[in-house]
Amino acid sequence: MTFQGTVVVLGANGETGRRTVANLRGKGIAVRAVVRSAEKAAAVPELNASGVEVFIGDVLKVTDLRRALAGAAAVISTLGSRPSYSDEILEAIEYEVIVNLVATAIEHGLRQIVMCSSMGTETPEVIPPLTRILKAKRRGELALEQGSVPYTIVRPGGLTNGPGGNDVLAARRLTGFGSISREDVAEVLVQALLQPAAQGKIVEIINQPGAGKATRPDLFG
Repeated sequence: MTFQGTVVVLGANGETGRRTVANLRGKGIAVRAVVRSAEKAAAVPELNASGVEVFIGDVLKVTDLRRALAGAAAVISTLGSRPSYSDEILEAIEYEVIVNLVATAIEHGLRQIVMCSSMGTETPEVIPPLTRILKAKRRGELALEQGSVPYTIVRPGGLTNGPGGNDVLAARRLTGFGSISREDVAEVLVQALLQPAAQGKIVEIINQPGAGKATRPDLFG
């Protein structure tokens, strides 16, 4: 399985974003890593690897988003907010960026948008500390679903910084919560570009022994 063209990674200096950049490069896929400042980019070794184009810009600005996506084939969003953020900033990151991303992807003719979301977006009250974020993420998911660009929405469970290569349980809806390493999340995000069956799908993922590796060809059913 191969992917032709440049993949833009939003939130590339984050814990999941940097692992996604490394995964893409490990597969020989060209990457454009979007970061807000040169200082942030310089602090992330994965962004200074061969084959990584660093784009300095603010995704909250439509003009920067348009420039970031110019000439690209696909985009992976690993953007995320924190409970401490104001309602305005939270809404901008989780929802408004996705709305603008869909519109910009249409303008540039991108082939696919892959969004890293979260388990719990359809039951946000179950996790009170994250309810505001989960509700905003769900609005972002809906904006993606209702757009005309092929999409994949990946909903990981609790994120860990442990090593990847573990078995990954994947389904449209998982019963109960679990955790998953960020490296395995990155693998699933990249596999969404490599496996045609991923288009138009929402998949929840956690690590579970015996489920099979994230690289398996039937990951998305």
